[in-house]
Amino acid sequence: MVNASPKVLIVSFDGGVWSNLKPIAESGIMPNLKDLLEKGSHANLESTVPPVTPPAWTAFMTGCNPGKTGVFDFYQYQEGTYKPTLTTSNSIQVDTLWKVLSNNGYKVGVIDVPINYPPPEVNGFIVSGWERPSNKKVFTYPPDLGQKLIEKLGDYPICLRTFDRQGTKDVDFLNNLIDITTKVGEAALYMLETEPVDFFMVHFQTTDIIQHSFWPQIATFDYESENPVMKKTWEFYRNLDKYLGQIKDKAGSDTTFMLVSDHGFGPVKRRMSVSVWLQENGYLKVKSDIGTQIRTTVKSSAVKMVNKIDALARLKNRIKVKREEDMDQRVIVPRAQYDPINYTETRAFAGIGTVYGTIQLNIIGREAEGIVPLSEAENLKNEIIEKLRNVRDPFSGKPFIKSIFRKEDIFNGPELSKIPDLIIIPETDLYLFGGLGEKELFHDAHPLSAGNHVKEGILAISGQYNGKFDLHTPQIIDIFPTILDIFNLQSPEYIDGKSLMADKPLVSSTLKAK
Repeated sequence: MVNASPKVLIVSFDGGVWSNLKPIAESGIMPNLKDLLEKGSHANLESTVPPVTPPAWTAFMTGCNPGKTGVFDFYQYQEGTYKPTLTTSNSIQVDTLWKVLSNNGYKVGVIDVPINYPPPEVNGFIVSGWERPSNKKVFTYPPDLGQKLIEKLGDYPICLRTFDRQGTKDVDFLNNLIDITTKVGEAALYMLETEPVDFFMVHFQTTDIIQHSFWPQIATFDYESENPVMKKTWEFYRNLDKYLGQIKDKAGSDTTFMLVSDHGFGPVKRRMSVSVWLQENGYLKVKSDIGTQIRTTVKSSAVKMVNKIDALARLKNRIKVKREEDMDQRVIVPRAQYDPINYTETRAFAGIGTVYGTIQLNIIGREAEGIVPLSEAENLKNEIIEKLRNVRDPFSGKPFIKSIFRKEDIFNGPELSKIPDLIIIPETDLYLFGGLGEKELFHDAHPLSAGNHVKEGILAISGQYNGKFDLHTPQIIDIFPTILDIFNLQSPEYIDGKSLMADKPLVSSTLKAK
């Protein structure tokens, strides 16, 4: 058995937000979280733009903005083609925290943190997160660790996604989330007990999925309800808290313990299709041939039918599971193999974006069939921005768009070409999606995703340096230099984050920018 405690021990709740977690902790459902809040320090943790899993966890791992990491969303642009590539661990263009610690002789253990597939080599071990395609692929480093976990736990499940709820009874879906949480928690305890490490982190993706799927139920805070879904929801949080406590108990007197999230969560009232807006304003044209019309209509009708009919949804899930064993990643490709956009008549199209909206100009020499001269790009951006500012929510009459940025206004670094030209941030309770193939501009919240991401995540700290952190305005990019600070390692000059610790002497690290 291992007796030494890690110097830094981190638990992460994907999408964790204090507006949910604090009331649940106070109710008595999460006593370990309540104890952490009472004895430690805590604050909101500002996420990235956009507040989405890949750029946020990459910022956590590197201390850098997407313009330096090359990670903006689940996909990344490649100049000269309209088909983006999937984001993987190989997409990250600067050294990660795990690599820095490994290079400096520290042993690390990382379980289920996203954007770690394929699993990178480290001084220690890594278990890839929910984006791994299947357990038939190598999803751990060292490679044989995956089989050891499966033998120990009987299975090591890949986290469900929000839309896996289709065709499944809600109680069954919640039971699956509880089971996944249990397996991840047991894996963490097993590794902590058998592998000595200096740094340890375990990530729970299920906290994101339950909030996407059951936000309205959670937000009632009806702890006495006899409704089976409500009872199972609170069971999920009790189980999560149990593992939070058991893992935290592995921290020694000289361990710094952190609870973090990549972004927060909030309710969704409505969503807007960026592609429809671009079409209505004459910036985007779709192909007019009968084949395109039939494909678009059939695809839209099929999706709506599958969402409504459980039998078809279950069949879709069985087919999907079988096909995923051969997929590179467990994500949905944003554009169908048949792309309906007529790029020879399109000046701008909806870019990568799963929470905020994005727009990419169809620039000559950059896009495969670009038609916008580079000399006209700024004027076109200004025109689009001005029109978007006038978009109103059809129900409230209030502005739908909170702010619009050119990518160079908020990002910097050598990877800017992988980021869309314009980033559109909606007002509270609203969100944007590509919506290619949609007919209507505005839509209600999707029935399977009534909650969505916001920028305010969570940070709680306890342990050796409790009270010695500046938590006035922490950002997720600050965690990387803070952890290096705890290990007495100098942060590289190129990062964007700043250590949350004050007046602590440092020694140099061996880290160099790529």
